Amino acid sequence: MNWNDDQSLAGIVQAVTEFKNTHEPVSGWAINGKASDACQSLLLGGNANKLSVYQDREVDDLSYKVTLYVSSEDQREIGASSATIQLGDDLQHQLEQIKANASLAMNPAYPLAEQPNMPYLEVESYCPIIVADMNLAHKKLIERVQQHATHLQNVQVNSAELYTNVHHHLLKTSKGIEAQKITTDLYFEVAMELAPGPNLQEVLKYWHFVGVNDATVEVKLDEVAAETQLTTEAFMPPARNKATILVDSYAISKIAAAIASQLNGSAEYSQGPHLKPDDALPNGEVDARSDVFNLTIDPALKQMAKTSAFTDEGTVAEKAEVIVNNTVQQQVLDTRLAHYLNKAPNGIYGNLVIPAGTASRTELLNQVDEVIEILDFSSLLVNPSSLTWSSEIKLGRLYQKGQSVKTLKGGIVSGNVRDSLTGFKFSSETTLRNTAGGYFEAASGYNGPTFMLMWKGITIAGETDQETL
Repeated sequence: MNWNDDQSLAGIVQAVTEFKNTHEPVSGWAINGKASDACQSLLLGGNANKLSVYQDREVDDLSYKVTLYVSSEDQREIGASSATIQLGDDLQHQLEQIKANASLAMNPAYPLAEQPNMPYLEVESYCPIIVADMNLAHKKLIERVQQHATHLQNVQVNSAELYTNVHHHLLKTSKGIEAQKITTDLYFEVAMELAPGPNLQEVLKYWHFVGVNDATVEVKLDEVAAETQLTTEAFMPPARNKATILVDSYAISKIAAAIASQLNGSAEYSQGPHLKPDDALPNGEVDARSDVFNLTIDPALKQMAKTSAFTDEGTVAEKAEVIVNNTVQQQVLDTRLAHYLNKAPNGIYGNLVIPAGTASRTELLNQVDEVIEILDFSSLLVNPSSLTWSSEIKLGRLYQKGQSVKTLKGGIVSGNVRDSLTGFKFSSETTLRNTAGGYFEAASGYNGPTFMLMWKGITIAGETDQETL
């Protein structure tokens, strides 16, 4: 996509520029352009897990979002409103509507982000293989899925889906900011049941990847097959007021994202729970056996979901160690929030990075006499305000003295993140996890431990006759 050759963009830029010049309350504007190409394949399972493609489609999309900033007469307030431009409709009328909406959403005045006085970072935010030939990359991934599915034993692969996307992004503002990037993402989904059936319980899982290199489709197929075979005989977990659990990178990334949200200046400005420099993250005395929590936000990791040379407002993206040895070092402050809080703005933006621990998964399971491993949550929700979480256990294992003794299903596991950080350990194994965004949750990239053992702040509601206090 060559934005310089895009006549629609040129027309919008000209119209918005003239609109600002002829409408005095309009103090600024921003244009976000996004051009997407995608291909999707739906696969249906057959005998011996031979998957066949029964639907292929290609989709392309081009959209522009315009934001207008409107100042009050005394310049003490500013309002902002955005809308996606309908190219076939009257552009002036659409701009008038955006302006009217901005006038109804006034906030204390703040400066708009200025054009950076330094160049943007050179980062690889996309998969070069997909960008070079999306259709070929998509086809080869389908072939990998089809080939590996035939080797799976004791399960029936019912269906699968692969969605491959290339996105070209543009940000252009009245302050002279002009930034571009390319992103790629893959959505892979598979559904299985026990063979030979009947279909009484299907296991469906999905993942996001950035490119071919992190698209471990064979590993994911094996994991779902193993999980499917565990569903044959599962029991309610024992109730525990003080439980020790092992979770994987899915839960760790959710916890890290919730912590990071309290570092954002918006949390302090809204007068809700927030974290500021020198705050201790753990809630109370830390167990001598516990690891310490460190978190870095990095925009430059190769081919990750939050890799970007620039922030959402167009400033230069910065790497920062925001939490070191359980203590907050920095907040994330864009131009608006920094002005409101009378602090210096920064461009901290990017993927969440947590250093590896020192214990293997096996060693973590042998830390205490009883560990409940959560293999899958029904719906894990970490409250970014209270930093508490809970979910039904969709599938788990009970370990006693390091040995798996029972498959678990049901019951409710709950936790308090800051309490749990007084007693936890990370695994020495690490992994990458990406969420593309635009589906059911915000985009995020995670690079860190594969497993986390927590023995503080965890309770399980289960079989009460087995409860130990």
